[in-house]
Amino acid sequence: MMNDASHEKRLSADRFSVSYFLWMMLVGLLFAFGNDLDRVFNLWLALVPVLFLSALVMTASWVVALIRNLWLRRWRRVTSILVAPLAACLIFAGARAAGISSELIRFEIGRHYYIAQVEKLPQAGEPRLATFDWGQTGGVGVANFIYTLIFDEADEIARAPAPRSLAWHDRANRQCPGTPLCSVLDPSSGFSITVRKLDGHFYLVTEGW
Repeated sequence: MMNDASHEKRLSADRFSVSYFLWMMLVGLLFAFGNDLDRVFNLWLALVPVLFLSALVMTASWVVALIRNLWLRRWRRVTSILVAPLAACLIFAGARAAGISSELIRFEIGRHYYIAQVEKLPQAGEPRLATFDWGQTGGVGVANFIYTLIFDEADEIARAPAPRSLAWHDRANRQCPGTPLCSVLDPSSGFSITVRKLDGHFYLVTEGW
C-alpha cells in the first residue's frame, strides 16, 4: 500500500511544466534588454554582475532540477527542463529574424509620447526635425556610445552625408551645437555614426568612440 501511494505521488508530480521555460525567457529578456537598462538607468559596470549572477543562478537551478528529476525518474519533467532553453532560444531567434529588437519595443512603448512632442513643433513650411535623448553606455577605459532617437520628416538622415540637401543641413545646423546632429553633420570628427530606421520618420542614431 505504501509503495502504491509513493508510486502515485511520483506519477502525479511527473507532469509537463512551463515554469522552466518562463524562467529561461525572463533571463533571456534581461540579457536582451541589458543594453537598454544601461542606457536608461546608467548602470555601467553594475550591469555585469547583474547579468552574471542571473545567468549563474539560472544555470545552477536548471542543472539541479535536471539531476533531481532524472533521479526521481520524472520523465515529463525532464523533457520540460531540456526543452525550455531550446524553446526560448528559438523564440528569440525568430524575433530577431522578424526584425523585432529591444530598441523597436522601447520605441513602440513611447510612440504616443514621441508623436505628441513632434506635433507640438511649429509648422514652418518645411519638414520637421526633432531629437530625443535615449541615453548612453560605456565609461572610462571602454567604448562609449550615445543613442538618440531622431524624427526626420524629410528622411534625409538615412542618406549618406553628400546627397543630403542644403535645406536639410540648414535645419540640422539650427539644432547644433549641443545635439548629436553635430556629429551626423560632421562624421569626420572621430565618431562612428550608425543610423537605423525604426518606423515611419523615426531613426535611431548611435554615436561611438
